[in-house]
Amino acid sequence: MDKIFGCWKVSNWFYRHKMRPIGALGRFIMRVVFSADVPYNLTIGKGTRFPHCALGSLFHPAVVIGENCVILHGVTVGGRSGRHGLPVIGNNVWIGAHAIILGNVKIGDNAIIGAGSVVLHDVEANAVVAGNPARFIKWNNAGKGEILPPPM
Repeated sequence: MDKIFGCWKVSNWFYRHKMRPIGALGRFIMRVVFSADVPYNLTIGKGTRFPHCALGSLFHPAVVIGENCVILHGVTVGGRSGRHGLPVIGNNVWIGAHAIILGNVKIGDNAIIGAGSVVLHDVEANAVVAGNPARFIKWNNAGKGEILPPPM
């Protein structure tokens, strides 16, 4: 099991069972050991992986992350000042290193977010986006229920 996902799962269990101070301790440990802010009340689907232990990543507590996602290091997912809504990330999404996803955006299933991208608008299912601001690059043809291996 992925180290970050395992730590989050334990912290989340304490949070759901009304033992929030212990859940907060787990979040603190992740901050100190991995330099990652992964709140215990964050929603993360099964099978999601954080290669490089989500080093330097930051997530808003109310963000929703789907199943079987791959989220690399330095990723920021949260809100935008003065605007309502937070990102919802679909299933089988691959998010490159140092990508930033902000505001009320929906990331469709099987999407790929390129490294260093700034996503401020919805990303369709099976789309590959990159850049600042993120723009459509091409369609991800592996989106037939397969988990796309990370592009190297």
